[in-house]
Amino acid sequence: MKTTLSALAVTAGLASAALGLGTAVAIADPPPPVPAQGEVPPPNAPRKTAEFWNGEPVVWTSMWGGRWGIWKNGQFITLSSNINTGGG
Repeated sequence: MKTTLSALAVTAGLASAALGLGTAVAIADPPPPVPAQGEVPPPNAPRKTAEFWNGEPVVWTSMWGGRWGIWKNGQFITLSSNINTGGG
């Protein structure tokens, strides 16, 4: 009796797995929007050394104290140091 119930449970589990029952669909969050223009740099911002770097426009961001950088694949790559501390 136990063997029959175990075999039936395994068969039912395999059949539902084959039909895709009980599986969750993985949906990734969309990447954040990439600001094409960046922000307006403050008066004490260092001089922008280039208009483009690695094929991407160099923009200003106030993140991390304010820096020049580029947006690449939804990530910001910094190209200058923090204007307040001079650090990385």
